[in-house]
Amino acid sequence: MGAIQSFLAADLLPHPPHQHRPYEPVEAYCRMLETLIQKRYQEALTYCTPATSQPCRRIYRNWHPDDQQRQEKQLEHIQSRFLLSYPAEKYNLVRDDDHSPIVNPFFNLSGLFFCATGSPMDSELDPTGAGAGGPVATSPYGKTRFQVEFGQLQRVLFPNFKLYFADHYKVVGDWYIQLVVVPSWNVQLEEQCVQQSMIELDIQNNPFFYRADDGQYWVSNSPKLWMELFIGCDTIPTTDLGEVVESRLHEKVRKTRNRLSEQEERERHARVIENVARDLVKLAEGLRQGLGPMDRELVDLTYGLSMSRTQLGVMQAGPQPTGPAEHEPKEISREE
Repeated sequence: MGAIQSFLAADLLPHPPHQHRPYEPVEAYCRMLETLIQKRYQEALTYCTPATSQPCRRIYRNWHPDDQQRQEKQLEHIQSRFLLSYPAEKYNLVRDDDHSPIVNPFFNLSGLFFCATGSPMDSELDPTGAGAGGPVATSPYGKTRFQVEFGQLQRVLFPNFKLYFADHYKVVGDWYIQLVVVPSWNVQLEEQCVQQSMIELDIQNNPFFYRADDGQYWVSNSPKLWMELFIGCDTIPTTDLGEVVESRLHEKVRKTRNRLSEQEERERHARVIENVARDLVKLAEGLRQGLGPMDRELVDLTYGLSMSRTQLGVMQAGPQPTGPAEHEPKEISREE
C-alpha cells in the first residue's frame, strides 16, 4: 500500500486472510468501522505519547522499473511526467477485526500513498547531519523514488485540505499510522471519510503530522513508527514538482503489479474520469456562486475540459465509414 511498509510482503504472505461475516447493508459496516477507528485512534494516541516529532523534509514513494502500477507515466506528445492513482491493495494483517477504511467490500479510496517518515535527526548513517530527517535510504518497492516537500505539493495541488486519521496497526516490530489527505475539491473522498467515521484532525495541532506556524510540516518520530499519507489526488505531476532520484533497494523486496491487463487499465482510467466528472459538478456550482477569478485562465480551462470531453467521445465512437470524396470527378457518359 504505502511506500514504507518494508516488512509487509515477506511477513504477511504466510498468514491466511481472516474470514469475516458479511456486513449488510453498508450502514452496518460503517457503524462497525466507527467503533474500530475510535479504538485504533486511542491506541495511536497512546503510542505517540509523549508527543515527539521532527521536520518532514520530504514525502516519497518508490517503484521498480517494470512495475506498471506504481511507475511514473509520461505523456507522448509533450515531456510531462506524472503518477497515476490505482485501486488500493488490502494487506491481510494478523489482528482482530482486520477491516480497513481505505479498501474494503464497500469502499476503495482513490489516491496515492506516500511515506512521511524520515531518517532519525541524529542518524549514524550521516554523521554530518546533511541528510538527517530526509527520506530513509532504502525501499522495498524499488530504487526509483519520487520525493517532494509536502508543503510544495500542497500549495500547488490542494491549497485547502482536510486531514483524517484512518488506521493504526502493527506488523512484526513496527507500527504504522495511515492518514488521509483530502483536497477541498475532492467531494467523493470527503464523503467517504465522513461516512466511515474517520477522525478529522486539526492540521496544526495533532501528534501525527502537522503544520507549524511557519509553514513547516512535522511528523511524529515515535520509535519504530511509519507514517503513511494517502493523498486524494488521481494524478500528481512529477515534471515540475519535487524530483525523481535513485535510492537503495530494501532486502525484503515488494512488488505490486508488473503487468496490467487491458481491462485493468481501462478500469483504472475509467475510475479517474468518474472522479473528475463527479468533482466538476461541484466546482461548476462554485463558479456560479462567484468562487475563483473570472479571467483568461478560466476561459482556457473551460475550453480544455470541453475539448477533452470531445476527444474522449471521438475515441469511443471509433473510425467512421468514409463516403465518396467531395470533389471526386463525376463519371462522364459517352452520350454527353
